[in-house]
This record gives sequence, C-alpha cells and structure tokens, in this order.
Amino acid sequence: MTTNSMTFVSIFLAPAIAVLLLSACSDEHSESDTKAVPKIDVELEKAEPYIPSLVAGEKLAQNLCSQCHGDKIIPFVQSYPNIKGQKASYILKQLRDFKSDERQDLYMQSVVKSLSDRDLQDAASFYSTLKPLDLYNRSKEYYHQ
Repeated sequence: MTTNSMTFVSIFLAPAIAVLLLSACSDEHSESDTKAVPKIDVELEKAEPYIPSLVAGEKLAQNLCSQCHGDKIIPFVQSYPNIKGQKASYILKQLRDFKSDERQDLYMQSVVKSLSDRDLQDAASFYSTLKPLDLYNRSKEYYHQ
C-alpha cells in the first residue's frame, strides 16, 4: 500500500467502519425482537450429592471384580484390563456404558446390570485409589529374561 492509500484508510474508512459497528450495538430493536418468550413448565430432577464409599467399593471389588481385574492383593488377569490407578471418572463412564448397553461385553453387562449407580461410583473410586501397575518395569522384566 502506498502512503496515500494508507492515509485514506486511516482518515475515512476506519471511522466509517467504527460507526457501522457501533450502530449495530444500539438499543433499538424491531418488534419481532421484543416478543415475549413462552413460559415452559418443566420439572428438573434434583441431583443428590454422593460421596463414594471406598469401603463399599473395596467390598464390591473383592466380590465381583477382583477375579479378573485384581484388587489390593490379587494381580489382574492379563487378558482383562488393568484398572488399578485408573481415573475414577473413566472407570465410571465405562461401567455406565456397560449398564446402558452402549458398550458391549456380555460378562461385564451381566455384572453391572444389578448394581446401582452408587455401587458403580464406589467401585470406580476404590480402583482409582490403588497403585497403578508399573507396566514399564514389568515389560522390561518380561522381554529381558
């Protein structure tokens, strides 16, 4: 751009653009803008706050989960996911997906069908508190025998 065209832009065009932008922000509204929004009567469910019980989660893990996923003492079966130390929110999402049949696995679906959402939260919270498996050192030992 030349100096003359820069001067034209800064003196005439920039203020004109500013006026247009400011006029768009005015308080004037058309009649269609002021129509009343219809009232909708909807009852919302109130969420009950729940703090997961690690004791209940440990009991569930021992009775239902540890045979495949392990617990504090029992190591997990290698053909099943190791969930020790996994984030509770991730475990809970997977459990809820199994329960709603969004995620398919006949065994897991049958296990979680009878559990309440609080049970799922308890189990997820319990597993999230466990020390994760040290996969790096475990694989190092396996491959360097």
